[in-house]
Parts: sequence; structure tokens; C-alpha cells
Amino acid sequence: MREGLGPGPHGVRPVLGRAPSCPSQAGQAPLMMDEREEDADEEAWLQLRPVEPLPSQCCGSGCSPCVFDLYHRELARWEAARASKDRSLLSGEESQSCPSKLSPETFLAFCISAMDRLTEDTYHVRFALPRNCQFSLRPGQHLILRGKVDGLEIQRAYTPISPANAEGYFEVLIKCYPTGLMSRYVKSWGTGHTAFWRGPFGDFFYKANQVSASTLGSRETPPA
Repeated sequence: MREGLGPGPHGVRPVLGRAPSCPSQAGQAPLMMDEREEDADEEAWLQLRPVEPLPSQCCGSGCSPCVFDLYHRELARWEAARASKDRSLLSGEESQSCPSKLSPETFLAFCISAMDRLTEDTYHVRFALPRNCQFSLRPGQHLILRGKVDGLEIQRAYTPISPANAEGYFEVLIKCYPTGLMSRYVKSWGTGHTAFWRGPFGDFFYKANQVSASTLGSRETPPA
């Protein structure tokens, strides 16, 4: 039988137990947890960082703001939100299908209500607008279409062909090419599919009767 410990000098029997932890070790545990939380928070912010566009994402039409302008704007917004640790400063999600207004800065989703193949490589596509609203696009303006093929995001400019007073829809005429990336994307469309557009762009407008016949007649004929 194991012999117990006798009472101490003051008649109090000592209690057996674990030795107290080292104060330095006890303080390290909360510190390590704080570091892990900071690392997780930093990783979450890095996942929210805007991705720099690829050259293929620029349509090359000189639109303003360009996709690279939007990237630098979103990057500045992300840096400000990260510095203040306020995620509400970040931009929201893309709008749902059939918005009633276009945006030059944000791609919006529009639903295809009709798609006709006019020739072997040409498609007439109609996109629906809600509540019979109208964009009132002016002749000479264009929109930017965003597509994705094999994981590569691409953007191209197209001019709507629908009348400026068209209500409840807008239309585009798209010619496809055998080796075109956007052509592959367009050929995958069908009624009910969704495509993303932003715009309008362009400030060189057509105006009826802007040049009079007398003005045309006064021009000098160039030498042959």
C-alpha cells in the first residue's frame, strides 16, 4: 500500500495535483490563435482582390471607361475597404437578368427572347427588357458584350440595330467567324440564355439632315 503524505507543519495535508503551467507557455496559446485568425482574415481579403484583366478582355474600341479603368477603380475600392476592414465598401454582385437600364461600368445580364440565323454565319438576336422600357440608344453608339470560352474571358463591341424608340427589347446583328472566340460563344446561345452587356459608348452620333445639300454641292471636286 502506498503511504500517504503526512500533514504539514500547520496540520494541513498537502493536495497532490499537476504543477502549474509556465506563465510564458500559457500566454502563447491566445497569441497563436490571434495569429491564425489574422492569417485567415488576410486570406479572405486576398480572395476578394480584383483580378487584373487579360489583354483579350479589352474590346479595343476605345470605350471609356475601359475594362482596365474599371479594374484600377475596383482595386482602389478594395484597398480602401481592406485598410478600414469594412467589406461593405466593396462593390456588390452583378444585377439580375432583365435590368431596365444599361451601365457603362457594370456588366448586366439580359435574357435572349429570340434568336434567328439569317445566313450561315450571321445571327439576329433580340434581348428582352422588362416592363416595356426602352434604352433610347442613339445611332452610332455601341455596347460591349462579355463572353467566356475555355476559361478565357473575352469582350467585343457591337452596335444595336433596333430603333431608338424600341420598347421592351433591343437587337444586335452578329457575324461569326470560323476562328473567332466570341463567335464560338455566340453560337452556343439559344432562346432563354443570358448574356452580359455594358454601355452605351460612342459620342459620334448620326443626325438626320445634319449636312444640307447646298453644303455638299459647294465642296470642291478633287482632281482625278
